Formats: sequence, C-alpha cells, structure tokens
Amino acid sequence: MEFVTNDFRIGADACRMEYVKFESNDGAEWKLTFDSWRQLKIAMREYRAREPNIPEGLTEAAFCLWSGSVRKIKITGGQGSFDTFNLVTKRKEQIKACSVESDLTSFGPNSVWDDLYFLDFYQDGAVDGKFDVFLIESSLIYSRRITARKTFREIQAEGKRPRFSLKELIEEESLVPLETSVQVW
Repeated sequence: MEFVTNDFRIGADACRMEYVKFESNDGAEWKLTFDSWRQLKIAMREYRAREPNIPEGLTEAAFCLWSGSVRKIKITGGQGSFDTFNLVTKRKEQIKACSVESDLTSFGPNSVWDDLYFLDFYQDGAVDGKFDVFLIESSLIYSRRITARKTFREIQAEGKRPRFSLKELIEEESLVPLETSVQVW
C-alpha cells in the first residue's frame, strides 16, 4: 500500500488528490482486517446488538484490489464526493456495498460519479470476504422513484440523502454481475 499525492485534471477541473494505491500483495492484509471486522460482527450477536456495517475502508480497498483503481483520501479543487478513481480512464467511481441479505443504501446529496459499482459481500449467507461486483447504469439511479412523488435526483436537489435498496434495483433490472465470488487475497 502506497500513499500518494498527485495533480490531475478531472473533467474541466485541475485537482490535487491524496490517494492510496494498492498492490496485489496487500490482499493478505486486507483479509486479516476483514476477518477482524467479521469477528466483531459475529460477537455483537452475543449482546443481541446491531451488527456493524462493513466499513467503506474495507469495501473501497477490496474494489481497488480487484480493479486497480486508487482509493481517494482527499481532493482539493473540483468535485470530490466520489470514492475511488481509475488512473487509466480518469473516471470517478462511487462504491456501494453490503454484507447483509437486504440492503438500504444511502447516497449523499452531493454524490457524483462516472461509474457506480455495487459489491455484494453476502454470498448466500456466507460473509467470508468474497464478493460479487455489479456496474449500475447511472440513469437507473437518477431516475429511480424513491417516494411516491420524488425521484433520486429530486431528493438530492433538496439537499437530502436518497436511500433505497440497490439489491432490489439489481433484481428488478435483472443485472448480471461483472464478476462473482471475487477473492482479493
């Protein structure tokens, strides 16, 4: 894992971005961290407490290990509400993920992306670090009706956080994963 700061042109904006670049040998450390989170998740069942969501640091790192993208830490100049960045294509990526059967995914009011990916860590009940990767067309998100009267885009325009199930959208649209049972370690 390498922490880097570089200047980029993202669209029309000149930016300075701090990011993490992962190497394939970082997968073993990722798996150790994932297993620690999973132990905590399972241990919380003893207390009949809510289990912690899978942290974005784990899901975004997993995506980068799979795709070769970098994980954005900080950006100055330009729109910086994306999660990862593809250094080859210069595309901003939004990463959403879940580790439970039914998700409720939230988007910030200023979320922007060129590509939206969903990682499903719930592998028929086995949450073992493997995941399926879906690429979801932006038009399916922006036009999605969130309430009886408002779409995703309209709720975002009000400065609110749209929330809905990406798994339901994937099922309704019969989306096929780019890859299944991805293992990054």
